[in-house]
Amino acid sequence: MIAEIIAVGTELLMGQIANTNAQFIAKKLSELGIDHFIQTVVGDNPKRLMKVTQEAESRADVLIFTGGLGPTRDDLTKQTLSEYLGEPLVIDEAGKTHIMETFRDRVMTDNNKAMALRFENGIPFPNDVGQAVGTAIQKNGRTYILLPGPPSEMTSMFQHYVVDYLLALAQDKLRLNSLYLHYFGIGESQLAATIDDIIMNQTNPSIAIYFGNYAVTIRLTAAGNNESANQVQLTTLANEINQRLGAYYFGQGEDLGLNQVLVAYLKAQNKTIAFAESFTGGLAAKKLVDVPGASAVLNGSAVTYTAEAKHQVLGVQQETLDTVGMVSSETAIQMAESARKLYNSDIAISFTGVAGPDPMEGKEVGTVYIGIAERGKKSRVLQPKLRGRRENIQYRAVYTAYFDILKNK
Repeated sequence: MIAEIIAVGTELLMGQIANTNAQFIAKKLSELGIDHFIQTVVGDNPKRLMKVTQEAESRADVLIFTGGLGPTRDDLTKQTLSEYLGEPLVIDEAGKTHIMETFRDRVMTDNNKAMALRFENGIPFPNDVGQAVGTAIQKNGRTYILLPGPPSEMTSMFQHYVVDYLLALAQDKLRLNSLYLHYFGIGESQLAATIDDIIMNQTNPSIAIYFGNYAVTIRLTAAGNNESANQVQLTTLANEINQRLGAYYFGQGEDLGLNQVLVAYLKAQNKTIAFAESFTGGLAAKKLVDVPGASAVLNGSAVTYTAEAKHQVLGVQQETLDTVGMVSSETAIQMAESARKLYNSDIAISFTGVAGPDPMEGKEVGTVYIGIAERGKKSRVLQPKLRGRRENIQYRAVYTAYFDILKNK
């Protein structure tokens, strides 16, 4: 596969700014094992851009354009390539929403909306640090990739999206292997910032980060001729990442959830678990029951939503309820210890707190106490700082408890 770089911009042609984009892309193409022999700089002129494109097509399979995606009158790379290829452009709705959010109280004109254009029959590349959406299309055996001109935007887009796209193009010649790493208790942006230098300096394996199911996943993808060599690369990179993120790590595997990991751990340790739930309403037990084989580890769950139920079913002391209330560390401990005895389990977890929408017992929404009672250990209480919608608080409380059991095994 042969690639050619075409930098668009009169300011480049006149020497007013250095063409650092071509330097960056050339280095990355070399790291990916993609041949690259010629670079071209062309001014903001549609006819000359079409001619340069036609010439590049005679030499390359992949044409990578940078520049000319902005809001000004001379930013016409997308429009020119659309006309040249006979491929229509459409507004990318996600890109348009992103641009609109950056304007807030300012008026967004039609030329700003044009930055969200993408090939209708192609794909978009999100712009995480700027506004102009990138795009790519395949036609007549060639691939055309259009990227923004500002170096910070182009390098981010290339690292996070274009690398994977190029690897996918080469999949007929290369063997691709992926490894999925999962983290809890850290936000997507914080995780990305923690390993930003690794991301920026790493091309193969490539690194992709995404959020889902209240956890952050890192997908590593290695491309090469040998699967064993790919696996070595993946393991080496995973170890480097986990030297920084190990405190948040809970497992590897595609579509892996904390509930699955907890069930597997309890099975391996031949341990059982029970729950005493209030504001979570049975969610902790339900998420375990979702995992096949949970019957081997789950002894039971008591949903005691009111003070009366906590007292009558779990035996929480009336004095405790009267003095410190249902939403307290004392109540959480008594709930957990009672549930462990009630269900004769090795571990019991209790949940009491305020999921909203209104405060309760003078406690703010998001105030949560998680009691953990384990056979042979001193009981403890977790008090995570949670916020957001009611459902978000419920799920995060449950997963916080799961994660704590795994980290304190």
